[in-house]
Amino acid sequence: MGAALPAAAAPADPLSISAINFSVNTVDARGDWTVVPLEWTVRDTDTTAEEVSGRVKLHALDSDGNRVGQLYEIDFEYGEQWYTEAQFVSGTPAQSTYHYDFVVPRYGRTHQTSWAVTEVELRDDRGATATVRGTALGAATLKARTVADSTPPSQQYFSWERIQAEKPYVYVGGTPGYQHFGFTVNDSGAGFWKGSLRLSGPGGRTLDTPFELRYFTDDRSCGSVTGGDLHSVSCTIEVVFPPGTASGQWRVSQLTLVDNAGNAATLTGLAPELVITVTSNETVSAAGFTATPNPVNNWTADVTARVGATITGAQNGVAEIVVEFDIFGCRQTSTTPTDDGNGVYSVPVRVPRQVQRCNVLGYAVRDGAGNVAVYGPDYGAPAVGLRIDRLPNTTPPTATAVTLTPTTIARSQAGNVSPKVTVQVVAPLAPVSGYDMYLYDANGTIVAQQGGGGSVYNGELTIWGYLPYGIAPGVYTYGFVLYDAGGLRTMYGPEGLAMPGGPLQLTVTDA
Repeated sequence: MGAALPAAAAPADPLSISAINFSVNTVDARGDWTVVPLEWTVRDTDTTAEEVSGRVKLHALDSDGNRVGQLYEIDFEYGEQWYTEAQFVSGTPAQSTYHYDFVVPRYGRTHQTSWAVTEVELRDDRGATATVRGTALGAATLKARTVADSTPPSQQYFSWERIQAEKPYVYVGGTPGYQHFGFTVNDSGAGFWKGSLRLSGPGGRTLDTPFELRYFTDDRSCGSVTGGDLHSVSCTIEVVFPPGTASGQWRVSQLTLVDNAGNAATLTGLAPELVITVTSNETVSAAGFTATPNPVNNWTADVTARVGATITGAQNGVAEIVVEFDIFGCRQTSTTPTDDGNGVYSVPVRVPRQVQRCNVLGYAVRDGAGNVAVYGPDYGAPAVGLRIDRLPNTTPPTATAVTLTPTTIARSQAGNVSPKVTVQVVAPLAPVSGYDMYLYDANGTIVAQQGGGGSVYNGELTIWGYLPYGIAPGVYTYGFVLYDAGGLRTMYGPEGLAMPGGPLQLTVTDA
């Protein structure tokens, strides 16, 4: 048996940092806009690579060597000097140098603050990537003399993001539930860094949600909010209630804010009136959602319907029902339910005129003991499966009588007279919303046409016609199209149905 061959060595990563340094080791940053250049050189041993890029990560260190304050993410790209944080200086893809002007912050926890490059991410257009950390970065550190900041951040206001019906209910069945909060943070010294929001719930349970201002990154934000700066910024917090979160009432108990120097403030009593009710629909529940009537005839006027459901498990009666729709005009007119018997409770809802449909996106029921059940995508809860529809329009409008005044016009007066066409309209469901009218000569050629709008249900539609300039003597015939609000149409005249009472003719005399 022959000797075993040695295992092949793994190919070396082509990307590396050959040098990275601040231009000085120490600096006095107590004045404004103190700039210290940072330069680094990237090496790529893949001779076929034509593009090199990456990101340098830089932050301050506390006395134990841990990160404190904002993380600077400095993008760079070979050949690029204007559209990245760092500038390309010189070189080729095989070895390229980059420059970044680091504005050293004026404030620190003490009179001296340490800064360090802690990581560099590298990549090229051949698919190679590398992450350089620790000793491979050498001594890319900077000590800055700073103004000591011992004042923590302050909070200006605190609010919560309401759903459409302004009911603070969160559903946590087999999936997480969510609630959002917003506030403004002020810090005139080192500026804001991060924080944590604590909610307290049933049985002394707590739920902590950390958040951070990302200011020196491509996606500058504090939660879902952008804008502001380090010293005055608005933030949002998305609190995630995981499956299994205890049902019942949860309250904001404290907000912790930390600035870029590590000073922290813990604030309490922010929103004592705010109560979030978490539910899995395990106590009170609803089923069999209905709307009566459905569909509704709202073609000419608003309609009131009732949304009902069978409620079970309610304690001390059913106190409130909230229904939310996808159309703003679709809204309930009272949240106080009516007991319709056999466990069914309903509330009145307004369906606006001519709205095609009202989809129910949220349904919440609260019993007399404060237990809540919620449904629909507005709560991330089980679907309601209810839509109120407009009664379908299947019959187009018709004209039962038509008159023309005058029927004879002298050519010399054609520019001063507007023939009046009066149409008796019958619209069984959708009102007439518009018309087109045509004037034909004896050869069937259209010599004038016009259109207009209106709203006629069952009644009289008046159309004032006009005659084209220089109209020749002869006998002309009118035709028109009636359109209803549902998109149906009926045409009368030479190209449509027979005109009620016979052809609608206008004689132009040579006078």
